[in-house]
Amino acid sequence: MTDATLTQNSLSRTSIQDRVPFSDMRAFSALFTTYCTDFERVADFYAGDWQDPAARRAAAERAAEHARDRDTLVDVLLEQSERWGVDDATRAHIEALRKPDAVAVVTGQQVGLLTGPLYTPYKTITAVQLAKQLSDETGRPVVPIFWLEGGDHDLEEVTGVKMLRQNEVVALRYTGHTLPEAGNLGPVGRLELTEQIEAVLREVEETLPPSDFHDALMENLRAAYQPGTTLLDAFARFMRSLFPEARLVFMNPDDARLKRLATPLFRREIEDYKTAHSALATVSEELEKDFHAQVKTRPTNLFLINGAGRHALDADGDQFALRGTDEVFTREELLAVLDDAPERFSPNVVLRPLMQDLLLPTAAYVAGPGEVAYFAQYKPIYAWAEQPMPIIYPRASVSLIESKVQKVLDRYGLDVAAFEADLDRLFQRIVLDNMEVDIDAVFKDAGRHLHQAINDLKPSVEQVDRTLIKAAEGTRAALTKEMEKFKARVVRAEKQSQEQVRAQLEKAKVNLFPGDGLQERTLSALYFLNKYGLDLCTGLETDLSLDTSTHQVVAL
Repeated sequence: MTDATLTQNSLSRTSIQDRVPFSDMRAFSALFTTYCTDFERVADFYAGDWQDPAARRAAAERAAEHARDRDTLVDVLLEQSERWGVDDATRAHIEALRKPDAVAVVTGQQVGLLTGPLYTPYKTITAVQLAKQLSDETGRPVVPIFWLEGGDHDLEEVTGVKMLRQNEVVALRYTGHTLPEAGNLGPVGRLELTEQIEAVLREVEETLPPSDFHDALMENLRAAYQPGTTLLDAFARFMRSLFPEARLVFMNPDDARLKRLATPLFRREIEDYKTAHSALATVSEELEKDFHAQVKTRPTNLFLINGAGRHALDADGDQFALRGTDEVFTREELLAVLDDAPERFSPNVVLRPLMQDLLLPTAAYVAGPGEVAYFAQYKPIYAWAEQPMPIIYPRASVSLIESKVQKVLDRYGLDVAAFEADLDRLFQRIVLDNMEVDIDAVFKDAGRHLHQAINDLKPSVEQVDRTLIKAAEGTRAALTKEMEKFKARVVRAEKQSQEQVRAQLEKAKVNLFPGDGLQERTLSALYFLNKYGLDLCTGLETDLSLDTSTHQVVAL
């Protein structure tokens, strides 16, 4: 059997090696942990229990019954999908959305360079899995949809990527566009890649080590990320190559026809932003009694796109100012712009899910930890918009663990969560645990004898000269201090003999918590695709659990 066969076959043997409670990891908020493990405590903030099949069926029924223009939606999705590559099965899946009983499981992400961090494919996998399960539970057509969030103007956030190279985190960045001194470049998804993307891909090629999958991966990347292609189109094409048989539908909401369908929501915000703002402020205050409010309230939840970029609309009564500019609109003027060119409007983090669920029959939204927290504030906003709120389903949270890392964990009896701690403390703990002599016990016993010796001396000293009692206590303190210093020297000497242990822990740390952040929030999938094959996502789709109430540790 060749090395290539061994590596390829390893995909069929990926498995959940361990589960770590979110409460054992500092990276997850109390609100998210509670949502996953004790839903009743936060039930009032959401539309239903994500773990309850009856709640999921009810959400699907609400989504199906709500009126929406399914024909325009399907026509746009079919046209967009042709641009990114679509097979007959996915085309039929899109067509199914014309049926009045069809619903969607939606997830989405900013169109980060080369798919961004690992959580992007994890969200996608959970959405695909959940769509299948929900179809079985309801008997309805259920379509998994990936919402391509290219409407944001934060270029810095989407143009970087991090990979591993020989246990070192390497950061790469696309620099083909320069931000103006004032304003921004508008929605990042619309930006066309310059020739600088070829330099980025050369860096990727040099950073990834040789493997049986290296050439195929680079071929797919270059097919997607070409000069003249928009960031959004490149993202969609490469993501589709990772999920070729998932019947996953990609959707670009930054389309004039879809923005036209969203006009009633934008109009409601312009005409009645005070009610929405008040509702959000009230629920935020309630949430902060026990948890935290992820979204900070602001007067309006809309952006307007002009020649100088994408700008927030600040409201004061019937006046709307374009932040960072001198432009001011009356309510009537702004509504006239909306009627004439709805594509110029863009929702913020509050209105984005409402636009999504106005366009799509969303039964469930697959969310990351931060998004789960966002949605805790949105229930009254859905009521204000007179739209059904979907079930919010946590995405799979995952650490991929290679055999070299697993060996370190096994050798020292550690789990993934242990590496979230400070490495020096972890190292000292391991050194002390593995010493043949129990240093703590030895020095504790010696300290007990030292104190007893001083205590035994004190009566005799007092008979000789009562004033020397203070000196005896000073001697006790000095000897105790010297003993502690001596103990530190012993531990330090043992540490020096354990440098190999430290090197092993450091390598495991950079793999599991690169840059002290969660692997899934930091690293691109490229390192693992290059090493384990382009069908890694297909393997994970089979092996990851839809029970996403804990962090899953997957052995490769």
